[in-house]
Amino acid sequence: MTDISVTVPIYNVENFLARCLNSIVGQTFTGDYEIICVDDGSTDKSGEILDEFAKKYPNIKAIHQNNQGLSSARNTALKHVTGKYTMFVDSDDFIEKRALEELYNYAESHNAEVVIFDYLSGTDMVKNVHKHTLPDIAEKYGETPFNIDTAEKFVYHYVPVSTWAKFYLTDLIKDIKFEFDLNNQDVPHWAEVFTKAKDIYYYPKTLYFYTSRRDDAITVTKGVKTFDVFRAFSLAEKVLREAGYFDKFKAIHYSYFFCNILNRMVRLKPELRREFYESVKKYPFDIEYEEFDKEDLLEMETNAIKIIRYMKEHDFEATDRMMKNNRLWS
Repeated sequence: MTDISVTVPIYNVENFLARCLNSIVGQTFTGDYEIICVDDGSTDKSGEILDEFAKKYPNIKAIHQNNQGLSSARNTALKHVTGKYTMFVDSDDFIEKRALEELYNYAESHNAEVVIFDYLSGTDMVKNVHKHTLPDIAEKYGETPFNIDTAEKFVYHYVPVSTWAKFYLTDLIKDIKFEFDLNNQDVPHWAEVFTKAKDIYYYPKTLYFYTSRRDDAITVTKGVKTFDVFRAFSLAEKVLREAGYFDKFKAIHYSYFFCNILNRMVRLKPELRREFYESVKKYPFDIEYEEFDKEDLLEMETNAIKIIRYMKEHDFEATDRMMKNNRLWS
């Protein structure tokens, strides 16, 4: 067994891939780690770049497959994982050179199943860079582990769902598959991890660099795949229900769901707005609006709840006017 497996799904990232792979092969970690890269049918030079790296670095495993989407690429990579721990890195992102060393040492010393860490996001990592931290979780738990039983409800909407924002014990996640052909696949994946993990820690170190607002990214869409948000949160709700935790996190789950709906509505192609509105109208939200009043919600969540409620109670024409009056639609 190797110490760490780093998985990298790849699709048309020729301008980013070398930076990503260099950040992984250039780690200070002196243990045994493998880099499992899955080229998901790239049509640019990504596959060639990957093969060049694989020839140079023996710990890189290059896998090529027909294009099947991010979930398939991640699932393929998981089939080849041999590490005690697993880390996911998206191919347009990169990691700090001490990331593997620090995360491995922290996980080992704390017997952690999941380690959540800080990250930076930006378009070029030079300007408009934003640091993402979890001060409320740090204040509440420090170096004390938490899980779905011991965690306060705010944890569920403070922890980023992003799969790459965590370092995992492989035995915990090896049987958790990513839903095929689904945008927002991190939502149900995190729900499964959260319901199963017994020892989750927050390590307040900035170890990951996320490239935001890249229009051709594997996870970005403004078209019909935007509708996947409904399936993603429905799957997460199913996970919480089957594990017996839905009542505890219901209001938090839906408030976060509503934020995601609104975020996608703002970016949606105009010709799809009515259809998306109809999807909101018919979705069986299992909550009374008064239940939100009992929770300590973020301002953006409160605003999203108001908008979704308005949509539920008004027709499309009224919704269209409301969105335009609030400059959410042009």
